[in-house]
Amino acid sequence: MNKTPDLESSPLVEDRNTWTKNDELHMWKNVGVIGLGFMFLFTAFQNMAALQSSLNPSAGIGVYTLAIIYATIILSCFFLPTFFIKTLKAKRALVVCQAMYTLYIAAQFYPKWGTLIPSSILLGLAAAPMWSAKCTYLSQMGTYVAKVKGTSPEVLINRFFGIFFCMFQTWGIWGNIVTATVLAPKDDWTEPNAAELAKCGANFKVAQESDDGGDDDEEGVPKHQVYMLAGIYLVFAIIGPTIIFFLLDPLSKYGEDERKEQKGKSGLQLLFATFSHFAKNKYQMLIMPLTIWSGLEQGWFGASFTAAYITCPIGVHNIGYIIIVYASTDAIFSFLFGWILKRIGRIPVFTMAAIFNMAVMIILLKWTPTVQHKGFLYLFAVLWGMGDAVWQTQINAFYGVIFPGQEEPAFSNYRLWESLGFLASYLIGNNVQLSVFMYILVVWLAVSFVGYVIIEFMEYQRTGHFSIYFCNGGKTVSVEQNE
Repeated sequence: MNKTPDLESSPLVEDRNTWTKNDELHMWKNVGVIGLGFMFLFTAFQNMAALQSSLNPSAGIGVYTLAIIYATIILSCFFLPTFFIKTLKAKRALVVCQAMYTLYIAAQFYPKWGTLIPSSILLGLAAAPMWSAKCTYLSQMGTYVAKVKGTSPEVLINRFFGIFFCMFQTWGIWGNIVTATVLAPKDDWTEPNAAELAKCGANFKVAQESDDGGDDDEEGVPKHQVYMLAGIYLVFAIIGPTIIFFLLDPLSKYGEDERKEQKGKSGLQLLFATFSHFAKNKYQMLIMPLTIWSGLEQGWFGASFTAAYITCPIGVHNIGYIIIVYASTDAIFSFLFGWILKRIGRIPVFTMAAIFNMAVMIILLKWTPTVQHKGFLYLFAVLWGMGDAVWQTQINAFYGVIFPGQEEPAFSNYRLWESLGFLASYLIGNNVQLSVFMYILVVWLAVSFVGYVIIEFMEYQRTGHFSIYFCNGGKTVSVEQNE
C-alpha cells in the first residue's frame, strides 16, 4: 500500500501560516489548466474518432485504427504509467503523452495504413500514462494542500476531480459545433433512393460500403472538408499540451519528490494482481460483462450508429448536431444521477439504463431513418446519453463499493474489461452486418444485467438489507434501505 509522503519537512509546509491567497489561486489555476488541456485535446481526439467510420470508410481503416488504439491501451495500462511518471515526472508526462495524441490527428491529412496505424499505436501507448499522470497530479496536490491547511484531503481531491470532469465533458459540445459547421451539407447532396436506403440502418455493413464506394471525393466527405476538420482539430490538439507546458506548476511544488520512496506495483505485479483478483473474486466475474458492456455501447454509438443511422441515410453533416444532443445529455445526467440515486436507489437507475439501451436497439433493428423522420434520432441520442451517464458514473462507483480495500486490482480490471469492450465493438462492427452486431449487443446486455442483479442479491443475502450507493461529485456515499 502506498505510503503518504512526509509533508511536514517540505518547504511549502514549514510554516502553515505561509499559505496565502496567491497559493490558493495557483492551486485552482492548476486544476483549471489540466481541465482546459484535456478539454482541448479530447475535443480534437474524441470528435475525430467519432468520425472515423465516415471519414475513412475504405476497407474499414478508420474503425480499425480505433480498435488498435484500445488494444494498445490494454497493454499500456499495465506497464507504462509507473515508468512514465517516475522517469518524466507528472507534468512532463502529461505534456509528452498529449503531444503523442497530436500525431493521430495529423495523420488524418494523409489517412493511409502507413500513417494511421503507427499513430494509433503511439496514441494507445500514451493514453494510460497520461490519465495516470493526471490522477497523480490532482491527488498529490490535494493531499499536499490538505496537509498544509489541516483539512480533509478527500473533500479537496473530490472537488478537484469534479471541476476537472465538468470541464472535460464539454468536449462533445465544442467539437461537434466544429463538426456541424465544417460538414455543412453540400449543395448537390441528395437524399438516398430506396435502394441506397435499404443498405443503411440494421442492414449496414462496412465491407459493403467499401466495395460499393468510389473515390472519396465523389462518394464520401470532400477532401477540403476533411482537411479543414483535421486542421482545426490539430490546432485544438496542440493547444492542450501547450497550455499545460506553459501554465501548469511542476508537481514538485506539492511534494512530488517525496513520492520517490513509494513502492507501487510493477507492471508484471499489477498484471498478476489484476487476473488474480478476477479469478478469486465472484463479484469481479459477475460485474465483468457489464464492464465490457460499457465499452461496447460507447464503441457502437460512436462508430456503428453514426455510420449506419446518420451518415448513410441522412448525411454526414447531421452527425455534429446529433452528437451535441447526446454529449449534452450525457454530461447533464452524469451530474443529476448522484441526486437521483440518493432518492430512488441504485437498482432502479441501473434498470432504467438497461431498458433505455434495449429499447433503442430493438427499435433500430426494425427502423431506418429518413430525412423526414430524422427527429427520432435526437430522441434516441437522448436515451442513449442517459444510459451512458449511468454506466460511466455508477459502474465506477459500484466498483468502489463492492471492492473496498482492493481498489488497485479492481480498477485495473475495470480498465481492462472496458477497453476490451471498445476493441470488440470496433472489430465486430467492422466485419459483420450491423443487425448481427446489434443482436449480439442485446444478448450481452441481458447477460450483463443478470450478473449485476446476482451481485445485488448476494449482497442482500450477506447483509440482510439492500445498500444503495451513489456517486456524488466523486464521493461514494451509502444509504441503507432495510427490508
